[in-house]
Amino acid sequence: MKEVIGNNIKKMREIAGISQEAFAEKLDVSRATLSAIENGHVAIDSSKLLQIAQILGRPVSDFFEEKAEALALLYRAAEDAVVHVAGQLGADEHAEAVGDQYEEALGLAANRRRRALDALLPAPEYSYFPEVHSRPQQFASQVAASERERLGLGQRDPIENIFKLLDEQGVRIFRQGMPNHEVYGLSAFSPRYGLCVFVNQANTLERQTFSLAHEYGHLLMHRSFYQARKPFAGLDKNHEMEEMAQTFAANLLVPELGLREVFMRDVGENTIGIEDIVFLKRYFRVSVDMMLRRLKDLRLISQADYNHLLEEVNKRRVDETKELAPMSSEPVEAWEELSRFWHLARKAALDELVSLGKLAQWLGLNVVEMRKKIQEWQKEVSFAQA
Repeated sequence: MKEVIGNNIKKMREIAGISQEAFAEKLDVSRATLSAIENGHVAIDSSKLLQIAQILGRPVSDFFEEKAEALALLYRAAEDAVVHVAGQLGADEHAEAVGDQYEEALGLAANRRRRALDALLPAPEYSYFPEVHSRPQQFASQVAASERERLGLGQRDPIENIFKLLDEQGVRIFRQGMPNHEVYGLSAFSPRYGLCVFVNQANTLERQTFSLAHEYGHLLMHRSFYQARKPFAGLDKNHEMEEMAQTFAANLLVPELGLREVFMRDVGENTIGIEDIVFLKRYFRVSVDMMLRRLKDLRLISQADYNHLLEEVNKRRVDETKELAPMSSEPVEAWEELSRFWHLARKAALDELVSLGKLAQWLGLNVVEMRKKIQEWQKEVSFAQA
């Protein structure tokens, strides 16, 4: 039993994003003692276990469970669509596939060391605790500002390509199309697979961008949520965690200082029009709807201006699933061709490690498209060898 308890303590500590050294300090024990407890070499007394449960926000019973890890999938979807998402995606299967695509593609079962090193990519620690942080929206804004600094973005400049940026940080990003446009994205976390985000490729690129930032916010602030008893969980759009993720994404993609400077420089005291909104949305690479909300929330435009501009946008937009003045998809497609996941899929194809059908399923292509893509890869390799 001490091995079970020790393993659960270690697992839950890692999910909470607390280092062994910091956790030992909180418990007032040495790091060596904590290591011995987590490895099952030393039994823990009941008072320390209660203290651990309080720090990690877990019921004591969780530390006695011998169940295998289950990934919680946090869905971002329109309110009416949430209840249908699990059935459409196949929640259990998708949770498993998030990691297994990598393991199968490169035969990582025979290369445990590489998988272990990949899983050790550092993840930021911005854990949110309601009993400590009394202002969740302010906390989310501060996390976004801190993350922009950590990523070398500063507080002014737009993000050139958030897919490439987060991929380079070790986030596993999956873009696949689903017929339901009201399903936006989902995220998953485990010490084994790290940070994982799925976005619905059927949506506009602007919505995909926001969904990626939104899910990244959950992964930074709500790490403990992802160790759940069930592999699926949906949140109401007014849930505090959802509002925090919305605030995080808005501040990450459109920093207040940067927007104010560009707005005063290029719009200023003039009457704002659709052309100005299109310029600003293209500058920050977000949707028209998000830009309007951001301008209103920062009081750069009035509620009346917001209502008028939104009405004008809707008149020009024939289909609500389409974006006004859409961004070019070329930068994201270029990243995807060079992303870690595509690299592994390409290697798996060229080394004939997986079937054509399985590759097509992973990459969101039909079999004909997948065969053509493999032929292109084979030609490139042939030319390189020549």
